[in-house]
Amino acid sequence: MDLRDRHLINEKTVLVTGEYNDTGELWSRVIEGEETFLVKKSPTTVIEETLLHLGSNFLGARRSSKYLLSPMRMHPISVNPQMGILLFPTMNMKCHCCIWFSLIHVKSTNPVGVNQIEVLTSFGHTILIDMSERAFNNKRQKAIQLQETIINNLNCPLNFYVEPKNGFYIRKKPKEINYFLEKK
Repeated sequence: MDLRDRHLINEKTVLVTGEYNDTGELWSRVIEGEETFLVKKSPTTVIEETLLHLGSNFLGARRSSKYLLSPMRMHPISVNPQMGILLFPTMNMKCHCCIWFSLIHVKSTNPVGVNQIEVLTSFGHTILIDMSERAFNNKRQKAIQLQETIINNLNCPLNFYVEPKNGFYIRKKPKEINYFLEKK
């Protein structure tokens, strides 16, 4: 069994979910490309450390998602918008069996039973989960909506800034409270 001390989510990460080890610690099962391995950290810790390496954090990513999307529970989060890495949870993130799917790797779903579906992903993986197809696709659709909103916000027009030749001289006289400006 491949066991790692740490891991950063990347463009090949298909999903992250919780799995208990022999002593009852919550670790992460990661499917990345064609391989799977365990990381000695919880799924939210793996996601948090990835976000910290990219200049963000879990709380900030969740707040951003809540701000950009209509009120809902279990928000998707943008991990790396430049690379299109966006994760969405199947259930409450505090639940050990929550699966964080990478939006770019979910290809399709097939209903299996009343509340079971198969999720077909990149690299030929099939994941059987206890959830209705409608509920899963609603979560997936919210993730798509978040991705589109972020892409639209990142694709703002390019502005050129022309620096003026003369600026201001800003100073404060001794014993004065405020600064004042003079044209150069």
